[in-house]
Amino acid sequence: MIQYQTTDQYIKVCMKTWLLCEASVHAESTSRSPRYDLVRECSECARACFAVVTRLVSNSGDLGNLVLNCLLHCRQCSTECAKYPGEEDLQFCAVVSSICADTLKEIAVLQLN
Repeated sequence: MIQYQTTDQYIKVCMKTWLLCEASVHAESTSRSPRYDLVRECSECARACFAVVTRLVSNSGDLGNLVLNCLLHCRQCSTECAKYPGEEDLQFCAVVSSICADTLKEIAVLQLN
């Protein structure tokens, strides 16, 4: 079981990532020529983060594959956003998604024990 203070930190990291990814999806979807790979990767990351937050908030204990799924989608989102070095918002999204993935490694390791 993950301790409360630690759980709160995971929730904050995932929520921040979820919000940034959703903002990126919205901005990209409403642009003249949306980059669909970017929309897809940010959408998947946002969904995965929200699923982890939902499970952590419900305190059901078993996160199953949600953490690994989120970790992988955050990595893919970070990689995709990093492809656009001239766009500050996407660079920030890349950093935050990478931090989320790194943070979720802690839960993944805890689940193995």
